[in-house]
Amino acid sequence: MKTVSSQLYEEFLKEKKTNRRFELAGLYIGYGAYVVSLGIVFWFKRENPLFSAMFFLGLFTRASSLMIGRVFLVPKAFLQLLSSDSSEKAEAWDTIQAHKDEMIGRLAGNIFGWNDSSELYAMNQEQMIEFVKKYTVTDWRKIGKIFLMFYIPLSLFVTYLTIYAWFS
Repeated sequence: MKTVSSQLYEEFLKEKKTNRRFELAGLYIGYGAYVVSLGIVFWFKRENPLFSAMFFLGLFTRASSLMIGRVFLVPKAFLQLLSSDSSEKAEAWDTIQAHKDEMIGRLAGNIFGWNDSSELYAMNQEQMIEFVKKYTVTDWRKIGKIFLMFYIPLSLFVTYLTIYAWFS
């Protein structure tokens, strides 16, 4: 019997945890910005058009959270199936088969949601490679990193505007 690489599985678990952290951050920042914005206006009775920037940050954050789902749609372990190195492909396939319920279950949940995904569990390696290729045509991971480089300065600027409006 072959031994399966636990490193790839550990990477899968880390990716799952990272995905969850980004989802929670999107929730907390988005709804937190709403609460701050509305709290300033209704609880503290402060009026300044700059306070609306925080509300729009919340709106933008919640809309941007849709990207998190696209970035983590296909776990990295499945991306290794697309490698040109046959040993990496074999290692990825063996790991996926060893943890089939959890790994394919995550892919199925991400793509099919609550719909029937039984066909995914029955796929062989070639069919799985074609399936993964179909969902990785656009490099959402790269787009997500670029987006984050714009989102962070924007959120800091909006926070600055809100603080500036508070003290002016």
